Amino acid sequence: MNYLRNVLLTVAAGTAMQASPSPGTVPDLRTAAEDFLRNWDAAWNGHDAHSLALLHTSDAVTVNRFGSVVEGRDAIEQALAFLHNGPFNHIAFPAQRIQSLRQVAPETIILRTKWQNPVMNSDGSVDREKFNDMIVTFVLIRKGGEWKASEVDLHNVEKMDLPFSAPEQKGKP
Repeated sequence: MNYLRNVLLTVAAGTAMQASPSPGTVPDLRTAAEDFLRNWDAAWNGHDAHSLALLHTSDAVTVNRFGSVVEGRDAIEQALAFLHNGPFNHIAFPAQRIQSLRQVAPETIILRTKWQNPVMNSDGSVDREKFNDMIVTFVLIRKGGEWKASEVDLHNVEKMDLPFSAPEQKGKP
């Protein structure tokens, strides 16, 4: 019985810590997230697959907006090199904007951003005049004082008029 009580108290304490970060933590996390995004956007718009790969952990996983899963930093770098030497070459992308940020463990934060990417056709070509609204979710882990992406999940925002749709989803294109 004491064991169960200790487990429940430990879980409750951990939940309280996650729900109520210590004073000064949130601005520091926001600064870290903004720094990470600034580095990401600079490498992305510089079409620098290697610099983008270095922003990932060695065992990172990316799920792109079409559902392709790419595992490991080396494979992610190859996929990014394909995109930036091919269909995304010479395209300027808008900066990402933070949508939400939360700390889920001392060395782990979840960063969700709003972004835009050019419409990509099924043959891999892009329409440089049209952009998809997107949401990108990063799971960032602090390694050696640096925040690295362990998971990256990209989604196109579909237009739909449902009662729970976000304002930016309302109205079909």
